[in-house]
Amino acid sequence: MKQPRVSVVLGNLLSSKGELNAETMARIDLATKLDSELRSDVIVLCGWAYRPDCSLTIADAMKSYILTRSPKLAGRAVCQKLSRDTVGDAVFTRLYLRELFVGLACVHLSVVTSDYHASRTQEVFDFIFGANSFISVQGAPGFNSDISVKREAQSLAAFRKTFFSSSAGDLDSIYFSLRNNHPFYNGAIYPQIDEMTEVSSRIRRSLGCL
Repeated sequence: MKQPRVSVVLGNLLSSKGELNAETMARIDLATKLDSELRSDVIVLCGWAYRPDCSLTIADAMKSYILTRSPKLAGRAVCQKLSRDTVGDAVFTRLYLRELFVGLACVHLSVVTSDYHASRTQEVFDFIFGANSFISVQGAPGFNSDISVKREAQSLAAFRKTFFSSSAGDLDSIYFSLRNNHPFYNGAIYPQIDEMTEVSSRIRRSLGCL
């Protein structure tokens, strides 16, 4: 099997009415532009239903946006609805692709986010996917600020601390740290995520419905 090319678009924020913010739309627009230059085999849209006043996931809202703006991409766009932050974007996208491309050890990823978020995203995805995959990160311009730079530094430090005992590319150790040490996934703030075997099983069942 040839190494697939995968575009991954990270969601940002959603309104109570299910409307994407300008930053998320800019990310999708950039991903669309990049796809016109180098076609991806699949486009993974990331983001969960984080708002208590809106049942729509960010991933589903992103796909609706694509349907209206770039309908030709809709057939290659898939929703990864499990991730709650950047680390989850990487972990659950890797799980999703492992089930989608069974037996494939590595992929070529083009990850699209915002300009201020690109450096941290690169480190996170490199760590989660390991050395066998090629990962490039592009950031939609116009969203950088002193506040965002400070928050990114804090988030990167927290990421390194949370996954200190995990090994790059070792999905078992990474998932263990995510489920037990990360406050977004260990039950401290949001419900604890299931064991990796159960999550993988749910992904397989969802792919069977495609």
